[in-house]
Amino acid sequence: MRHFLARAIKERPALFGATLITVFVLKLSLFAPPLLLGSIIDNLSLDKGAEHLTIPYLLGGYALIILVTAAVAPIQTYFLTRLVQQTVKDRSISWISEIFKKEFYIFKNLRIGHLIKATDRGITAHEQILNFFITAGLPLIIEILVVSALFMHFGGAQLFALLLMASCIYLFVCHKIIQRRTRHINDVNDSEDEVSERLFSTLHAARSIKLEGAAEQTLSPLNMAFERYARCATTVAISAAALGSVKMLFIGLSTCGLLVWGVRNQGMTNPTLTIGELVALCSIAGGFLTNISGIAEAYRSAHQFMADKVRLQQTLNLPRFDGPNRSLELPASPISTLELAACEVSGRNLTLDTSLRFESCESVAITGPSGAGKSTLLELLAGMDDAYREYLYINGICVQRICGASQLRALRYCPQSPVFLPGDLKSGVLYGHAAGPELLELARQLSLDALLSQLNLNDSASNLSGGQAKRLSLLRLLNRPGCFNLFDEPTASLDHELAIATWDTLMHAFKGKGLICVTHDIEALARFDRVLIVQQGKIVADGPWDLLQKEAGLLEGLRADGG
Repeated sequence: MRHFLARAIKERPALFGATLITVFVLKLSLFAPPLLLGSIIDNLSLDKGAEHLTIPYLLGGYALIILVTAAVAPIQTYFLTRLVQQTVKDRSISWISEIFKKEFYIFKNLRIGHLIKATDRGITAHEQILNFFITAGLPLIIEILVVSALFMHFGGAQLFALLLMASCIYLFVCHKIIQRRTRHINDVNDSEDEVSERLFSTLHAARSIKLEGAAEQTLSPLNMAFERYARCATTVAISAAALGSVKMLFIGLSTCGLLVWGVRNQGMTNPTLTIGELVALCSIAGGFLTNISGIAEAYRSAHQFMADKVRLQQTLNLPRFDGPNRSLELPASPISTLELAACEVSGRNLTLDTSLRFESCESVAITGPSGAGKSTLLELLAGMDDAYREYLYINGICVQRICGASQLRALRYCPQSPVFLPGDLKSGVLYGHAAGPELLELARQLSLDALLSQLNLNDSASNLSGGQAKRLSLLRLLNRPGCFNLFDEPTASLDHELAIATWDTLMHAFKGKGLICVTHDIEALARFDRVLIVQQGKIVADGPWDLLQKEAGLLEGLRADGG
């Protein structure tokens, strides 16, 4: 956190200086009205005479200070908000960029809702902590210096020392209570995450649930999540009430001590304070006590975000896709090779007893029954699983040593489920990459030309049919092909006619380039130079389709399994 604060100050010294000056001026201007009020009271207690002539000037000064305070307050807010928001904005951009550099499994295995909340809360945590430091920490230092000087001036140094000691004890007790409630805050956050995820999944399936008349059964887990959240929130509320009680004791007892001191002072034969000075000092001391309690409240608010800050930092510390040992660039080659060494993928139902080798001039189909391990094999070939990247080689070079950008240029992968961003073709489908000169013709071959002329994707691409979404997703690889182009079920969700047109387009576009497709389309297998058949996590056949289909029982088995 110190690094974050130091960087905020270092990157914007002028803005930080302006914020500090306005905070200082505003804090000083808040002390002037009580002092002027005390002088007015003392002047009113004097006999009417020349001293009374100063009252109009004091009233004028009082009004002027109010005007200055009113003028400086919005300026301070502007500088403070700008400093905090600009700093958080820069860090947010940096953090999101860093998250995008993480390994692929992070976005697959982590719950996306949890990742979004951890990131969002982490950003808010840094905003709250920076706000606390500037709006509470710095002003408190200024206030302690000014108030101590005033008390010493009026002969109340001992009293201020006692008030300062009481303040330290109060803040220490609050700190202990806040530390103890951290676990409860974490429980609330976890239960809130559970409620959000269950609510989303339940409402997402609401139509299907209603069709089955199963609302009562399916809402039970969600209702239990609501119950857990209610219990956790109640526990947190109790600790908040304890903080409130400590605050009342601190302000009440400190004020009582202040009044006792003032009464004793006025009861002396020669009081050291006038009535006006006593009023001013009590007013300033009361404001000081209130600000101390405000510090505790600000600390409580900032501290409850500390867990979110830690979670964000844990996410930022996850392994990078482009690690420190990945620095090699792939040299240009007329024909590239892709080799996956023998390995066993634990928990993913896939075992390779021998290595697989592919050339960038051949087309390969991977087929087999559902759940056989075809998509797992394709992801291994795409180099997406960091645990098995050491078994993958391009042109004899281990992918683990190849820089991430070079890997992604060589191994292009189109997953089975289409995903888009809102917007037109460039922003929503191609993710900002320019459309190549042949893309419109390829889109026409896929019967997408009419759609592209008016394409404007919404947030969830719900304005597309399943077939349109599938064909649109193919355009990314068609627009920027690599040495090896991997497709997972490229004709899923397509009718027979569109499937034929899609295969025609892919075979023509990737002729002479590496093409590897997972498919259940038996009729399309004859188009490929080579076919791999996967069953129960093992490759049971590898060769040209015209030879494989002659093997006894192989074709019938695929048809029986829906391959």
